[in-house]
Amino acid sequence: MLAHLAKVLHPGTLNDCFHNPATALCAKRAKDLGRPLPLLDMCTMCPNSRRSQVHLPRLIAARDQAQRELLPLAEDRKGKEPLAPLQRLALTGYVARFDHLIEELTPGEAAGNAC
Repeated sequence: MLAHLAKVLHPGTLNDCFHNPATALCAKRAKDLGRPLPLLDMCTMCPNSRRSQVHLPRLIAARDQAQRELLPLAEDRKGKEPLAPLQRLALTGYVARFDHLIEELTPGEAAGNAC
């Protein structure tokens, strides 16, 4: 069984992908190009995606970076234009999704890290 799964394993930064064209979100959204193509944030919701403790530090870093952009008075935001309402909404959803993914890997521990 592992030999079969390993044929299509794509290691990644925030997850690993056991690509199955029948269920891959990237394959469904990339019909025009004729080949699967990673799309922004699609891998966090794809049924082919697998995460482990190896991915946890990068998941936390991605979530924290988005949280810093949401804080209007954060050091990183000084001198930048305020976020548009749709940008704020997108980042809020992004942070919530990553909070959920982090919680799956660290039940009970990650809740204290969320803003």
